[in-house]
Amino acid sequence: MKIGFIGFGNMAKAIAKGLIDNNVLTRENIYFSTRSKETRLAVEKDWAINGLESNQAVIDHSDVIVLAVKPHQVTDVLNGLDFSSDVLLLSIVAGYSSEQLHHYISPENCIRTMPNLNAQVNASMTALVENEQVREEDMKKAEMIFSAVGETVIVSEDQLGIFIALAGSSPALVFLFIDTLARTAVKHGMPKDKATKIAAQAVLGSGKTVKESSESPWNLIDQVSSPGGITVEAVLSLLEGDFSSSLIKAVDTMIEKNEEMTSRNTK
Repeated sequence: MKIGFIGFGNMAKAIAKGLIDNNVLTRENIYFSTRSKETRLAVEKDWAINGLESNQAVIDHSDVIVLAVKPHQVTDVLNGLDFSSDVLLLSIVAGYSSEQLHHYISPENCIRTMPNLNAQVNASMTALVENEQVREEDMKKAEMIFSAVGETVIVSEDQLGIFIALAGSSPALVFLFIDTLARTAVKHGMPKDKATKIAAQAVLGSGKTVKESSESPWNLIDQVSSPGGITVEAVLSLLEGDFSSSLIKAVDTMIEKNEEMTSRNTK
């Protein structure tokens, strides 16, 4: 398999790195194009992968194309490109629907996807948008590619906004939670770097515990909360302070904003 990247920004680099580090692909089977020659030459030097002078050349050399440009660039990039019936396009472009992509490539050869920032550390949660017209082997190919940078889930397009709130944007909320924990520790005399490391590991371990446990998150809270102990006091304090309500409002806001942006882009 040969993969080509149209655009080679941070997310494309994370995916390429995951593919290389996990021995899914060798460097000689990865192609890319960029808007400027200077960027292309710099990437070729740093990454030892194949830079090509045009987007069409990337398509012609590849079995799978990862579309990794900014939403406002998609129309200019895709106009005039010739996709063969054997090429699979994986779009990681936010706010650009499958229906819009199908103006440029057959639905049978196109899967909309949505990885998140944590792909940089092989811990992404990537959505693959349902498409009944795509061959099963191509969907499995997409799952294999994005499994190199984390885990995947198949969602319907009408639930992608929910996914973006849960996985795409929520890392910012988690980062805020970690930073707030750390700053509170600093308030009580612990150095910030040490406090951040402790808080980050606690969040990392808690996520792993939820994933690997058959218990619900609320039952796990009960396991940590000893009767009359400090943890239950902290939980009750957050509940009294509308922690859950604030989080629900934040997620609602992200979903509504995504719907607004998607609606604007389709006009």
